Amino acid sequence: MREILMATTNQAKIDQIGGALSNVGISVVGVENKDLLPEVIEDGATALDNARKKALAFAKALGKVVLSIDNTLFFDKLDGDPRQPGLNVRRIAGVVGKPTDEEMIKYYSQLVKELGGSAEARWEYGVCVAAPDGKLGEATFGYKTTFVSNPSSKTMNGYPLESLQIDEVSGKYRSEMTNDELAQLWQRKIGQPLSVFVKSLDFFT
Repeated sequence: MREILMATTNQAKIDQIGGALSNVGISVVGVENKDLLPEVIEDGATALDNARKKALAFAKALGKVVLSIDNTLFFDKLDGDPRQPGLNVRRIAGVVGKPTDEEMIKYYSQLVKELGGSAEARWEYGVCVAAPDGKLGEATFGYKTTFVSNPSSKTMNGYPLESLQIDEVSGKYRSEMTNDELAQLWQRKIGQPLSVFVKSLDFFT
């Protein structure tokens, strides 16, 4: 099985991408010591811009091929509305700095309540794989999801919005799904385009 290093210490994110790639013989590991990662200012205009900046910086610092993923969130009902998260999923009104998982759940629960209690949205991903010598490959893709205003009592550390999203197949909150169910969800949502992209890179062996 091939192994790829993901530029994060967020175990929930590692599990997400690991689940998406688990059926194509690619294992995803994270960075054990975040102090090894250089600070990267995520000021790109798109998710792909930010993913590229992190992948190139981390690959050079670690001397390894690195996978970086950034995402944006767009609610169907917020087109042209200043409340549209877009790139600023983790920046919410009234909170200075990075909000806690609890603050995220509270904010988005209220937002979805204002949208009628249920809201269709789209996650869009910017994905970049970079090598220490500067070689890189990049891709974008996304999927639809449904948010509800009533959060699950179960939370997922590092991925708070899973407590507000419903899986259309099982009808469960994502935060209440088993590891196997989550792996199947990620294979459905992003597994195919992500695996095709990663396997196409001639510098990833």
